[in-house]
Amino acid sequence: MAKKFEEKFEKLCAQNDVGGYTGEGGNAEEPTIEDKRLFAKSLYKLSKEELGNVITDLETKCPKALIKNSAEDEVEINVDTISAAAFREVEQYVTSCGASTGKKKKGAKRART
Repeated sequence: MAKKFEEKFEKLCAQNDVGGYTGEGGNAEEPTIEDKRLFAKSLYKLSKEELGNVITDLETKCPKALIKNSAEDEVEINVDTISAAAFREVEQYVTSCGASTGKKKKGAKRART
């Protein structure tokens, strides 16, 4: 009975995008305000195609994060409403595109002269 409950609960969470459900039974780490700020800033460094991929990905994983203005053919991304799991996946894609999200690499220090 407990297994049946877990299956139904996971399905319900996935449908309603509740509780950081990742679809893999794990929890994604909640992004900090700084993570969100850096992510939003990195979106400006993407090409049109890459930004289109981000929007398409968010549309399937977290549609409530998109505010569409069909009159002006615009889409606004509300970073604060992206679920933790979707945020981490999209953040990883943006980072793989070469848009820095502000996270420093280990050992990367500026030389003083």
